[in-house]
Amino acid sequence: MPENTPQSEPPLLTEAGPPPPGPGKANWLAFAVIALVLVAVAFVSLYEPVKNKQYYPQCGFKRVTTLDCPGCGGLRSVHAMTNGRPIEAFRNHPALILSLPILVYIFVLWLREWRQTGMLPIPLASPSSNRPLIWIAALFITVGVIRLIPVKPFSWLATPPINTEQPAAK
Repeated sequence: MPENTPQSEPPLLTEAGPPPPGPGKANWLAFAVIALVLVAVAFVSLYEPVKNKQYYPQCGFKRVTTLDCPGCGGLRSVHAMTNGRPIEAFRNHPALILSLPILVYIFVLWLREWRQTGMLPIPLASPSSNRPLIWIAALFITVGVIRLIPVKPFSWLATPPINTEQPAAK
C-alpha cells in the first residue's frame, strides 16, 4: 500500500438525542392518577362520611391515641366543599382548605412545564414543585398540632364533634 494514498477517516459518531416527546407510560399514569382522584372526590361528594361509615376506614391514629390526626375531618371537609358549603369545609379541616391555592399553584407549574417540554413533569423531581409541597406538609402538621391544644383560641381549630342524630320529622 503506497504511503501517499489518503486514508478514509472513520465516520463521526453523534450522540443520540432524547426520543421525541409523545404519549408515554408516565403521561398515561398521570392521567390515570388524576382520574382516580376525581372519582374519589366524586364518591366523597355523594356519600357523606358520617352517615356512611361502612364506606370509609376509621382513623388508626385516633383509635389508638383518641387524639385528632392532622388529617381528621378531611373527608367531611371534601364532602362539604363539593356540596357548596365552604365555611363548614373550613371548620372541618382548615389546613385542607388553605392548601387549595397552593395545589392550584403546583398544578399551574406542572402545566407550564408540560407545555414547554411536551412531557408531563415527574412529581417531586423539580425543586420548584417541591417547595409548595413542603408548604402543604408544614401547614397540615402545624394546624394538626395547634388544633390539639385544648385552650381557646386553639380549640376553635379542633375537629367539630360528629353529629349522628337524625333531625326530627316535622
